[in-house]
Amino acid sequence: MMGLGHGFGMFGMGGGSIMMILFGFLIGYFFYFGMNNQKLGIKRKQQEVTSSNALEIAKTRLAQGEISIEEYEQIKKNIL
Repeated sequence: MMGLGHGFGMFGMGGGSIMMILFGFLIGYFFYFGMNNQKLGIKRKQQEVTSSNALEIAKTRLAQGEISIEEYEQIKKNIL
């Protein structure tokens, strides 16, 4: 009966310190995942805005006669 924990193992009261460490890692993981997911959402929105702006520019150039319909279709295919 000698040693740490008085019969509950070497980690104290049934491994409480390990559970605290694992809980800390779990909280850190969810925080990291949440921050990365938020950054990905922002990037997706920026890409959508950029592609819609590029398509609007191509439509304007087609309407003004600067590019042909074939060129417009090629630009549209590349954007989307």
